Amino acid sequence: MKEMAEKKGRTKIGLFGITKGTMLEDQVEQYLKAETQGAVMYCALARLAAEQGFVDIAAALGDLAGDEARHAGLYAVLNGHAPQDLLAVLSQFAQLETAAQGKIDAFAQQAHTLGLHQAAAAIAATADDEVRHGKVLEDLLAVQKENNSN
Repeated sequence: MKEMAEKKGRTKIGLFGITKGTMLEDQVEQYLKAETQGAVMYCALARLAAEQGFVDIAAALGDLAGDEARHAGLYAVLNGHAPQDLLAVLSQFAQLETAAQGKIDAFAQQAHTLGLHQAAAAIAATADDEVRHGKVLEDLLAVQKENNSN
């Protein structure tokens, strides 16, 4: 597998699947799992810290969560877990993100029905995030399409 490739004057380092089928594959999988779990835990701890008024701790934990998510992304790429057809995947994700709103709103309503009003509000806020994510992806795709047509 080529590690260096030229495209439109840019140099890229090709890491996709480079550890797949090697003696490192299992270790990369372990790191992927650990980093993924770490990202989730740091996000959860950041939320708890914010709820408890530890604003600086919450911000630091949020940063750590982002680092762990990036690390997980690296390991996913190394073992070839990410689809390589980036634009097709982004298009699919844009649709999924936008479509998630209805399901998440229904889930929030279930929490509300159970009297879990704070949980319902927090869950409903994620629906808005999903729609925003879909819009961001759609905008990125539109810019890419426009750039390719020039």
